[in-house]
Amino acid sequence: MKVGAIKPSNRVWVIVSAGYFAFLFFLMVSADIGNLPIALIQRSPYDKGAHFILYGIASYLSHRALGRRMMALGNYPIPLGPFLFSAITIFEEMLQSVLPNRSASLEDLAASLFGIVLFYCGGEIWERQRRS
Repeated sequence: MKVGAIKPSNRVWVIVSAGYFAFLFFLMVSADIGNLPIALIQRSPYDKGAHFILYGIASYLSHRALGRRMMALGNYPIPLGPFLFSAITIFEEMLQSVLPNRSASLEDLAASLFGIVLFYCGGEIWERQRRS
């Protein structure tokens, strides 16, 4: 196998993740220009739930697409996919503070990060139970 080649077992996860990230990108751009197609998720508290679920799914999918790779932060193993998506999430929330149709919110960021962590942990628990 070539360096950087996708393992056949991960190919489906990569494809599903790419499709899901395209969907999330569409939602983000739509919200940024003030044309979110799903008006319900713009209203509080539904927006917090949407952040939790949408970003949680992205965390799970990114972890699987990257072959459940871990990286080290000091002596602590950190899952690469959820870490990268968390960084994107923080950047995207900061970007909202300068966009005219958006507003940055610590509550939205907290809901997003909580979803990222919880879906990652839930996926790992499910994977361990499935293997045993």
